[in-house]
Amino acid sequence: RKMTFGAMQSGVGLALDAIRGHKLRSFLTTLGVIIGTSTIIGVGSILAGFDGAITNVLRSLGGNTLIVFKFKIGVRVGGLTAEERTRKPLALEHAQAIAERCPSVEHVSPYLFPPWGIHRARHKGIDSYQLEIGGTEEGYAAGGQAEMKAGRFFTDMENRHRMPVAVIGEDLYKALFSNVDAVGKTIEVDGHSFQVVGVMNRPAASPPGSSDN
Repeated sequence: RKMTFGAMQSGVGLALDAIRGHKLRSFLTTLGVIIGTSTIIGVGSILAGFDGAITNVLRSLGGNTLIVFKFKIGVRVGGLTAEERTRKPLALEHAQAIAERCPSVEHVSPYLFPPWGIHRARHKGIDSYQLEIGGTEEGYAAGGQAEMKAGRFFTDMENRHRMPVAVIGEDLYKALFSNVDAVGKTIEVDGHSFQVVGVMNRPAASPPGSSDN
C-alpha cells in the first residue's frame, strides 16, 4: 500500500509538472472537454424541449379531433393528381350538414382562408405583416382550439350579423399593442376596420419557433 501511495504521488507530481510545462496544450485540452460536455448537454436540452413541444401538439389536438382539407397537406412531390383536380370545393354547407346529420360530432367549425398574398394589420400607425388570417365560427373556440389570454371569442350572433370583430394571436397583440390592453381597440386589416374582442394564447399545437400572427 505504501508503494502504491508513493506511485500515486509520483504520478500526480509528473502530471502537474507536465501541465506547468505545457500550459497552452493543457488549456486547449481543458477547453475541448468543456466545449464537448456543454455541447452534449445543449443537444440533450434541445431534444427534450422538442419532444415536449411535439407532445403538447398531440395533446392539444386530442384523439377525437378531425381536421379536413380539400387536398393533402404537407410536402408534395409533383402536382395534383387527376382525381384531386376534379374534387369539388369544400363549402359551408358541408360543415352545416355534418353538424345536423352527425350527432356524434360535438362541434363543427369551418375555417376560411383568404387568398394568398401579403396581408397587413395596423393600429395607430404601427404595421404588422405576414398575417395568418382566417374566418371561422364560435364552434372553433367551443371545440378547444382557442384558449383566451384576454377578452373573449366572438359569438354566434356576431357571426350571423357579420359584425366587424376580430380575435388576434399573441405575437400580433405584442406587435401592435406592446402588452397594452387590446380589447375594445380598433385595428385595420387590409383596409377594413375590426374591433378586437379578444386575444388568444399561443396555441400549443404551433410548431417550435413559429409566430402566432
